[in-house]
Amino acid sequence: MNRALPAPFAVSSGTDGQRTRLATGIGLLLLLALSTWQGTLRFAWPDLDSWLAPLQTNPDMEGLLLWWSQMPRVVAGILVGAGLAVAGTLMQLVTRNPLVSPDLLGITAGAQFGVILGLMLPAAFGLPLILVGGILAATLTFALAGGSRTTPLRLVLAGLAMAQLLYALITLFLSLNQYVAMVLSIWDTGSLSQFGWGRLQPALWLMPPLLVLLFLLRRLLNMALLDDPQRQSLGLSPRLFKALVIMVGTVITALAINVAGPLGFIGLVAPNLVRYGFGVRWPSRLLPLATLWGAVLTLAADVVVAALADVIELPLATLSAVLGGLAVILLLRFASAATGGGGLGAHAMTGVPSLRVPLSVMVMILLVSLVLVLGFGLTGVDGLSLLTGVWQGQPLAWQLAELRLPRLLVDAAGGALFATAGLILQAVTRNPLASPGVLGVSQVSALAVLASLLLMPELGVAWRLPFAWMGAALALALVVLLNVRHNLEPLRLILTGFALTGMASGAISLLIGFYSLNVTLALTWMSGSSYGATWSDAMALLPWLVLGLSLAVLARRWMDLLALGDGVADSLGVGAAGKRLMLLVLASLLIAAAVSVLGPVAFVGLLVPHAVRLLGFYHYRDRLIVTPLMGAVLLMLADVGGQRLLAPLDLPLGIMTATIGGPVFLYLLSRTYLGRS
Repeated sequence: MNRALPAPFAVSSGTDGQRTRLATGIGLLLLLALSTWQGTLRFAWPDLDSWLAPLQTNPDMEGLLLWWSQMPRVVAGILVGAGLAVAGTLMQLVTRNPLVSPDLLGITAGAQFGVILGLMLPAAFGLPLILVGGILAATLTFALAGGSRTTPLRLVLAGLAMAQLLYALITLFLSLNQYVAMVLSIWDTGSLSQFGWGRLQPALWLMPPLLVLLFLLRRLLNMALLDDPQRQSLGLSPRLFKALVIMVGTVITALAINVAGPLGFIGLVAPNLVRYGFGVRWPSRLLPLATLWGAVLTLAADVVVAALADVIELPLATLSAVLGGLAVILLLRFASAATGGGGLGAHAMTGVPSLRVPLSVMVMILLVSLVLVLGFGLTGVDGLSLLTGVWQGQPLAWQLAELRLPRLLVDAAGGALFATAGLILQAVTRNPLASPGVLGVSQVSALAVLASLLLMPELGVAWRLPFAWMGAALALALVVLLNVRHNLEPLRLILTGFALTGMASGAISLLIGFYSLNVTLALTWMSGSSYGATWSDAMALLPWLVLGLSLAVLARRWMDLLALGDGVADSLGVGAAGKRLMLLVLASLLIAAAVSVLGPVAFVGLLVPHAVRLLGFYHYRDRLIVTPLMGAVLLMLADVGGQRLLAPLDLPLGIMTATIGGPVFLYLLSRTYLGRS
C-alpha cells in the first residue's frame, strides 16, 4: 500500500515513536519558553498584587496589563496557532497534497467576506457570518472542483478562482463604505493583541472540544492514507469523509480568523515542519504534533513582531504572508512527488466543446464589438448630444471626450497586452494554466512599481515601466528556474505563483502601512484600474503594443513548433531553449507595459487564450490575430460596465474582470469534471 502513496504521505516500515517524542519534547519546551516570555517576562516581572489582580476590586495597572492584555495574548496565540495548524493538517490529508492550506481553498477569503457583512450588521452576527462565509467558500470550492473525485490541481485552481472572486467583491464593498475599508484594513494586518477576554470567548468555548474530538478520532484519520476504493471497502464513505473533514477544518479556521485575522502560513508550515523536519507522517501522530508546533510558530512570530516594534511596525499578517510564500517555495523542493498535475494537464478545458468559427467572421465580430464598445464608452447614453456638441465645437463636449477617450484606448491596449502575454506564457510553458496573474508575475511587477514610486518619488512616473519590467522578469525567472527540473508541472507552477503573490501582497501591505497611504486608493490600484488615464498613458503603451504584437507575430512559428515538444523543435532547427528565453523576455515586457499603467488586472491573460482555443483557433498565426482583439474588447467592456453599473461610483477595472472571470473559470472547471464523469 505504501508504494501507492505520494511521498509526503508515505510511512516508513519502522516506528516513528522516537521522533514523535523528540518533536513533542522540543515543542513543549519552546511553547513554555515563548509563553513565559510573552506572558510575564516581556515587561517587568509582576509583583504579588499583579498576580492577585483578578481577586481584587480595584487592581493596579500592572495587574490589568498582566491579566487582561498579556495573558489573553498568549492564549490567543496558542488557540490561533493550534487551530490553523489543525485545519491545515486536515486539508492536506484529505486532498493528499502537502501544500494545501485554508488560503488556497478560498476559506480565508470567505471568512473575510463574512467579516465585511458582520461590520454592516449588529455585532451578534459577526462570528456566525465568518463561519458561514468560510463554510460556503469551502463548499463551493469543493463542489465546483469535482466533489469527492477532485484532484489536487483542480481543487487548488477552484480555490484560487473562488478567492479571486471573493476578493473582488470585498474590494467592491470597501469602495462603497469607507468605514468598513478602514476597519478591515486594520483587521487584515493580523494581531494577537487582546483587550480583555471577550473576543476569545467563542474560540475558548468551541475550539477545545473540537480539538479533543479530533484527538479522539485521530486513528480514524489514518484512513486518509488509503485510496477511495479502499476506504469504501472498509465501510467509510469517501465523499462523507472528505466533506466532514473539510467542514471541521473550515469551522476551526473561521474561529482562529475571528480572533487574530488572516494568518495563512501557520496552517501550511506547521504540518510540513513535523512531516519533513521530524519525519512524522502518521495522521494519528501528525495531528497533535502539528497542533503543538502551530502554537509554537504563532507565538514565535508574535515575539518577532514585538521585538521589531521599535524599528518597524511589522503587521503579523504581513510576516505570515512572506513566511508562507517562502515556505511554499522551499516545500516545492521536497514535495515533488505530491504535486503532480492531478489529471489537468495540457488540455485543461477539453471537457468543454469547441466551436468552429471562421477567422474572418471572428475578426469582423471583434472589430465591430470594439467599435461599439468604444462608441458607447465614449458617448454613453447621451451619445447623440455629445457627438453633436463635439461636431459644433462645444468646449464641455470636447473636455468630456478628452477624459473618456484616453481611458478607453488604455483599456484596449492593456487588454491586448495582457491577453497576448498570457498566450505566449502558455505556449512557452506548454501549460494552459500559465498567465500573468496565476504565476504571480503581475503582482511582483506591481510591487516593483509601487516600491519605486514610494521609495524614490523623485524618479517620477516615467520610471514605472523599467521597474515594472524588472519585477516581471524577476518573477518569471523565479517561476521557471524553480520548476524547470519538473517539466513545468501545472500544480507546481500554480503553487509557485501563489507563493510569489503572497509575498508580494505582504510587501505591498507593509509599504502601504509604512507610508500611510490612502487605503482605498491603494487597494483600487492594486486590483487594476484605468481611472485617471491620460493621453500620456495611451502614448506610453502604443509603442510596446505595436512592437510586442509585431515580435509575437514574427515568433508564431516558434510557438507552433514548441507546442510539439523540445525534441521536435530542435530537430527542425529551432533551438528550443534559446527561443523559450526570448519569448519569456517578450512576455515580461508586455506584462510590464500593461502593469505600469493599469496595475495587475486579473484573469484576462488566463481566460482569453482559453476562449480563443475554444472557438476553434489552434494555430498561433490565427491566435495572435484573435487574442489581442478579444483582450481589448473584454477589458474595454469591463471598464465601461464598471463605470455604468453603480454610477456615479466608478468600479476598479480589476474588480470587474475578476467578477466576470472568476465565475467563468469556475464554470469551465466544473464543465471539465462533468464532461469527464
